[in-house]
Formats: sequence, structure tokens, C-alpha cells
Amino acid sequence: MAMVRLQRAGKRYGDVVALHEVDLSVEEGEFVTLLGPSGSGKTTMLNLIAGMIAPTVGQVFIAGKDATNTPPNKRGLGMVFQNYALMPHMTIFENVAFPLRVRKTPEEEIKKKVAHVLNLVHLPQVANRKPRELSGGQQQRVALARCIVYNPSIILMDEPLGALDKKLREQMQLELKRIHTDLKITMLYVTHDQEEALTMSDRIVLLNDGRIEQMGPPDEMYFKPRSVFAADFLGSSNIWDGTIESDGSATIKSGDKMKVKPEAFAKPGTKLKVMVRPENINVIRQGDDESRFENRVNGKAIDTLILGGVIKHYVQLANDTVIIAQELTRSGRRSLTPGQDVRLAWRPDDSLPLPAVGKIEG
Repeated sequence: MAMVRLQRAGKRYGDVVALHEVDLSVEEGEFVTLLGPSGSGKTTMLNLIAGMIAPTVGQVFIAGKDATNTPPNKRGLGMVFQNYALMPHMTIFENVAFPLRVRKTPEEEIKKKVAHVLNLVHLPQVANRKPRELSGGQQQRVALARCIVYNPSIILMDEPLGALDKKLREQMQLELKRIHTDLKITMLYVTHDQEEALTMSDRIVLLNDGRIEQMGPPDEMYFKPRSVFAADFLGSSNIWDGTIESDGSATIKSGDKMKVKPEAFAKPGTKLKVMVRPENINVIRQGDDESRFENRVNGKAIDTLILGGVIKHYVQLANDTVIIAQELTRSGRRSLTPGQDVRLAWRPDDSLPLPAVGKIEG
């Protein structure tokens, strides 16, 4: 059953369209991430579902029922915010118990449920502390515990990890996925962080300028983007202007000719964009067998960045086109020296043609 369904729902503020008419269905138990840059409409969409704002057009359905005019407290939803929204004068026990007290739950049941959810978020020892005595990650887990203690049918999260440092954010991503798996609860998650979306989601809804640009599972979104915007926003990309030749290859702006993955829209003479992910571009070193790669170009190294587990090389071709190649960091692997001659190679299947304007439909 669709736990959330938007039917041609949109929001306008005077002449400003915050969200164009969109259709969206979120299935029971699904973890769906609304992803996009600032102003793309993702928080507007979440607020329509939560009932914080009313749609200008269209309808909102929750668990199969028309909830378009239903107030937020009657929709059976839980909400987790970026700022935690914990009450500083209350203990952690009282913070988590608060939604149950509002619902006039018996005291013995409150004790059992609060103990259960604090165990679920791995914080059974903090019940008697105040929020100020906890770290940011612990406070975020308490906010999540307070949300799930009354068994909402859907949990909505608006950039809940945005205030955490990188390492803690990654830990909390795994924690949220574990809780989602354990509870099998429907989750709608808003973020502008592409790695967060790719790590956590069953399905990503990518928004751009108030419209749904593309939606699908993370691997499909990453490996099969349907537009330049999707390719550029989700992950690092090399994107070049190109023209399809009669033999199905493409000539890119640098003048280099390359084999590309065939696409139905890419007819001879078509002006398009060619996208290759940096991790699919190989730096050919002395002794490497490059014969397995049909696409090969020469350039000069201009910079190398070591980013923990990966190294990014920036290589300039003869016409100033810059290509990014990414490798795993390995002990003993040398960085490229600026000005060094470099040969790069990749497979045709890793060269994805995209429409110069608009997107691939379907």
C-alpha cells in the first residue's frame, strides 16, 4: 500500500512556484530521500506531506486516505528536525515520554516504551541526563527515539544530520538505516547531501527547480542519470560537449574521438553531452595493458588531491579540457607531478551520452 501519495500536488506563493504539480507514491516500509539543491522544492514537498503547508493545487493522501485538509497532529506522522528540538529543562526520559503523555498513555506503559526506544537507539544509560549533557549525535538519537516512541506510521526527517561533523554523520547514517530495517517503518528523508542519499535510500527523488528531475534506486540514479543535471549533482562527473558520428562514436570538444554507450536519442550529427565518472577513467602507467580500453587520450597532469581513501588526478588535454581521474589510495602509489605527461583510458560502456538540453524520458 502507498503510505504517501501526492497527486498533481503543487505550491505557489504569489508569482513564485515553490513546487510544480508533482506525482509521487511512497510504499509502506520504503526509505525515500528527497534530494536536491537549495530552492529545489524538497522541503516544500515534505511540508505538504506533513501538513505544515497546504497545497495550492492537487491532493495529499496518507495511508490511502485524502489528508489534504487534515491538520498535522491528525496525520499519524513523526517528525525529526535538524535542530533536535529537545526541551532543555526536561530529562531525556521526560523528553522521550512527552508525546506519550500528550496522548494520555498509562504511566507503566510509558516506562516500558521509553526504555525500549532508548535501547533501540543504544542510549539506555542517559535517561536521567539533560540534553546539554549529551553530544550532538546522542541528542539526534534522542530526537529520533522521541519520534518513534508512539509508533507513527511514517517518519519525516528534514536534514536531521546537517549539524553533525562528517564522521558522526556517517555513523548516524548507519544507525538510521539499522533502525529503519528493524522497525520496517516508512521514512521520508530530506537532504542536499548526495552521499547521504546514495548511502541510505531505497529510492531517491531528485528535485530541480520545483520539479522531479529523476527518481529511482541509488545505483540507477548514479549509473544511469537521464540529464546533465542528474549526472552533475549525483557524484563527481566529467561532462563534455560532443557530436555523434556516423559510426556511433562521439567527437568531444577536445577533438578526441571516443566510443560511447549507444542511446536511442543519439543519432548521427546529434549535439550532446558525454559523461564519464572519474572512477572509470584509468591512469595508464608503464607496464599497464591499455589494449582493453577503446578510449584513450593524452594530457598533462595539473594537480593531484589525496582525499583519504581515494586520489583525484586533474589532467589537461591539448585544448585545455580538464579530465578528472579517480583511483583508490594505495601504499606506494605515486602522485602525478604537475606537467607530467599522462595517458588516460576507459571503456565505451563508461561513456554515457546525455541530451544537451532536457532529459532522457522513460
